Amino acid sequence: MKTTLRKALALLLAAALLLLLCACAKKPQTESGDQKKSPDKVNLPTLPTKADKKAPEGQPEENTSQGGMSNHTSRNEAVDTQPVQSGFSREAEASLEWLRDRMDFPMTMFGAAYLGYVGGLFDEGFETGFPAWLQETNEAMLLEYPFLAEINAEHMIGSAGHLYCIVPVDENATVAINRVQWNEATQTDEVTEVLYRSESGEPVLLFANLDGAAYEADTQVFITDSNGNTCNWYPSLDAMRYLAPCTSEDGDYLSFDFTEYAWYNAPPEFASWLSDGWTGMTALGLAGSQRDGMGWITETTVEETGRYAYFSLRFYLEDETGGTVDLEWTYENSDDIEEMWSGLWTIQTIPDGPSYVTLSLSLVGGNSYGVTDGPMYLYETYPLLISPSGTELLVGAGESGICLPFMSQNTTAYVLTQAAG
Repeated sequence: MKTTLRKALALLLAAALLLLLCACAKKPQTESGDQKKSPDKVNLPTLPTKADKKAPEGQPEENTSQGGMSNHTSRNEAVDTQPVQSGFSREAEASLEWLRDRMDFPMTMFGAAYLGYVGGLFDEGFETGFPAWLQETNEAMLLEYPFLAEINAEHMIGSAGHLYCIVPVDENATVAINRVQWNEATQTDEVTEVLYRSESGEPVLLFANLDGAAYEADTQVFITDSNGNTCNWYPSLDAMRYLAPCTSEDGDYLSFDFTEYAWYNAPPEFASWLSDGWTGMTALGLAGSQRDGMGWITETTVEETGRYAYFSLRFYLEDETGGTVDLEWTYENSDDIEEMWSGLWTIQTIPDGPSYVTLSLSLVGGNSYGVTDGPMYLYETYPLLISPSGTELLVGAGESGICLPFMSQNTTAYVLTQAAG
C-alpha cells in the first residue's frame, strides 16, 4: 500500500514538473511595432524624414535638384526621368560601342558632336525628318555613326537651334540638362527650365543656343558617372566654330569631340569613302619625294570613241603647296600617245578630307595635238581623297564641271591607283 502511494506521488510530481517546464519554454509574442523597454536605455525620438521636414516660415524650401548643379530654384517642375531607349539596330549599337571605346580615356566623361543648325520642326516628323536632314547635310557622319539616326524623340531635347549629340562614356551615367540664364546680380547661371533627366547614359540630341548665336551658351549639361565623378558643360562653339571643350579645374579635358568638321562641305558622293577611313591628300602623298615624281594610273573607255584606253597622271613636287604635272593617255593596243598634257598644280590640304587640287594644264603633244576640236587648255579644282593604304587616289568632279580626259560628265568620283615604281 505504501509502495503504491509512493508511486502515485512520484507520478504526480513528474507531471507537475513537466507542466512547469512547458510553461517556462513558452515566450509571449509582442505585437508588430511594440518596442522592448529596458531600464538601462533611453528611448530616442524618431528622426523626421526629408518628406517630414518643413522650411521655417519666411524661407523657401530647400531645392534638391539632381547632382547639386545649382542652388537656384527652377521656374518649372522637374521633368520625369527619361525611359531607357531600346531597339538600336545591330549596326547602330556597334557604332555606339566603337565610339565609346574610341573616347575611353582616363579623364574623358562624355563625347559630343556638333551636327549643325536646324531652323524648326521637321514637317514629316522627327523620326523621319531628322535622318533625312542628317543624310542631306552630312551623310558621311551618318554612315560613320548610324546610331545618330536611331535616337528616338524621347531623347531629343528641344526642336530648333544648334544641334549637338552627347554620348556619356559610362553607360550608367546620370545626365541632367537645364536651360540657364546669366544673372548679373549674383554673377551665376540660374536654371530657368529643367529639360531632361536620365539615370542611364544614353545618347541624346540637344538643341541649344536658341537665339541663333552658337557662341552664347544657354544650356547646362551635368553628368555624373558610376564612380561619382562629375562634369558641367555648356554646349557652344568657339570663335573658329569648333566645339567648346569641357575641362576640369586642373585643365584636363573631360569631353571628346567626335565632330567630323571637314565632312560638312565634302561632296555627297565622298560620304562612303570618308566613313571608310579615306582622308585628305597632302602634297608629299600626291607627288612623293623623288625627282621623277609619282604616277597615278587608270583605264577606262573613252566616251567619245567607245575605245578602251590607259591613262597616267604624274605629279612632281616643288614645295609643300604644289609643283608640275603631266597627263597622257594611249588607246589599248597602241604605242602612240593620243594626248599629252602638261602644266602646274597646287593643293589645299585638309587632313580629315577632302583636300582640293587645282590643275592648270595645256595640251602639248600626242596624235590629237593640232587636229582636235576639243579644248587645248583646262583650269579646274578637284576634290581628292587618299585610301588608308595610301595607294589609291579618289578624284571627284570638278567644281566648274570641267572633266579630265578619263572622266565624263556623269562621273562623280573616280579612283586611280599608284603606279608601280
